[in-house]
Amino acid sequence: MQVAADPTDRAEEILVSASRLFARHSYANVTMEQVAASVQAVPGALYHYFRDKEDLIFHCYLRGLAIYRHEIEAAAEPGIDGLEIIRRFVRGRLRPEGQRMILFSDIDALAAPYSSEVHAKRWQNAALLADILDRGVADGSIACDEPLLTAVALISILDWVPFWLSERDYYTRQQAIDAIDDIITHGVYRREIALPKMPEPLSLAPFLEARAALNKRAAKFDRMLSIASDSFNRRGASGTSLESIAVDAGMTRAGIYYHFSEKESLLLACLRRGLAGEVSIREHLQEHSLGAFDHIVQRIRLLLMLHDTPCGPKATYHNINYLNDADRKAYVGDVLATIRQDQNSYQRWVDEGRFRRIDTYFAERILTGMGHWYPIWFKTRRDWSPAEIADHFARLFLAGLKPRRHPG
Repeated sequence: MQVAADPTDRAEEILVSASRLFARHSYANVTMEQVAASVQAVPGALYHYFRDKEDLIFHCYLRGLAIYRHEIEAAAEPGIDGLEIIRRFVRGRLRPEGQRMILFSDIDALAAPYSSEVHAKRWQNAALLADILDRGVADGSIACDEPLLTAVALISILDWVPFWLSERDYYTRQQAIDAIDDIITHGVYRREIALPKMPEPLSLAPFLEARAALNKRAAKFDRMLSIASDSFNRRGASGTSLESIAVDAGMTRAGIYYHFSEKESLLLACLRRGLAGEVSIREHLQEHSLGAFDHIVQRIRLLLMLHDTPCGPKATYHNINYLNDADRKAYVGDVLATIRQDQNSYQRWVDEGRFRRIDTYFAERILTGMGHWYPIWFKTRRDWSPAEIADHFARLFLAGLKPRRHPG
């Protein structure tokens, strides 16, 4: 699907407005009636262009993917080095004109032909961006040994922005763009200091042993939450039901309803399980008293390596808006408290002279963003091990794209 050339095109107007509503309220909480009202039409008029809500969502995805492709191609001006093209693309993607923040969540809630096409086109866009990264490696402006993984990390960072960017926070939109561009380009590690060698991976045994120590009843409950978490990650709140979780978990509906009377409380339990897993990783790393470089590398490794174990899956947080107001505020408060701990660690490393003088707020959101969509990108595509993916993400965060000129 091409981006409509004529801004008065009615289907394009509907897609623009629907994308804005979905971004603000989530796919599950927007009705066709609300979309129709947003374009001053009766609901029946929408069905002239789209068969149903799923078809509308699918075309919102296609529109977003076409915009991404157009912006990547537009940034690739002849005579400009690869790094500058990437920076132009990133900054252009974040500028405020128009409805540019497109959500790529809940893809697997679509029918298989729809979801397969969206996944395929996302990887095509990543490959297009990887070609530019390859160009930057060839002209010496970019340091990158696996361009496709780096492209996935960059798109993931940009796709995470709509979930945290605020026009009413302490920063302006331009300050956010500058901070994101700076960290992606230069990394967070002091550039005059040689990067340490990658450490050996930490053992997963402490986490697996803690999971194995659960009694039979607790283990069964935890497995149910694991299966539900995977469904919420990929299908979102709109595509997940208590009945489907019961089938996937090999339980009766009564077994699910014994614990949860409705979907919102199950989602909250899954989110809390995911957050508890991340907190346990943080506490484990604190026990090892690692330096700045090793801490970041091992944190990302543990998050991704534990995803495919009984301790997983790694949680995604794009379903938060499905929670009721009280639960959402309480849960977001818990998440922000853990984020502040990570920001405090960054500030300590800045003070110790290991990290550059970065804005720790944006640093944490960039690190979170590049790994947030891991369960969706790599559900079926396994060309790399979790540790390999984690190390590429860590190198991008720590070192940035720009080559380091000092020895080592």
